[in-house]
Amino acid sequence: MEPLFPSADRLHSVFELRERHTHARFSDHLAIHVLQLSHLRPSGATGYDARVERWARFFVAETDAEFEQLASEDPIMSTAKETLEQLSVDPDVRRRAREREDSIKFYKMSLAASEARGKAEGKAEVLRKQLQLRFGPLAESTRARVEAATPEQLDAWIERVLTAKTLDDVLAP
Repeated sequence: MEPLFPSADRLHSVFELRERHTHARFSDHLAIHVLQLSHLRPSGATGYDARVERWARFFVAETDAEFEQLASEDPIMSTAKETLEQLSVDPDVRRRAREREDSIKFYKMSLAASEARGKAEGKAEVLRKQLQLRFGPLAESTRARVEAATPEQLDAWIERVLTAKTLDDVLAP
């Protein structure tokens, strides 16, 4: 699990809204508490307020025994456990949770595909520029071939453009 703020080597950080120049706090009633669960120690002894540690342990709990232990430590943890159990048996909530998980997976897949497409487009652009500098203006068929190439083909052609004597040598299979 990656920390949200890698430079803050803390389990619990509190962010407040302040005026940029005078540093006056906007409100005593507005603060964002961030728990970086990657900084939670297995022993649970982090040196933070016991409530903060309990909530962090609640968010990473995986077994019924862990939830039971937390519920026995504090009434609010018992309420949180009961609420989680109620939500877990509600078919509509479970369906929405699955849909959310699926949406996150599809988003990550789409992001990875977009990133790969962007890299391939960048490689194709670099190769076209190299080919033009080395061999002069490119025919439309050559441009189309470069744009349709796989990332592996582009890598091979980018390497060959430095040593090949002709355009055909660069684009050879």
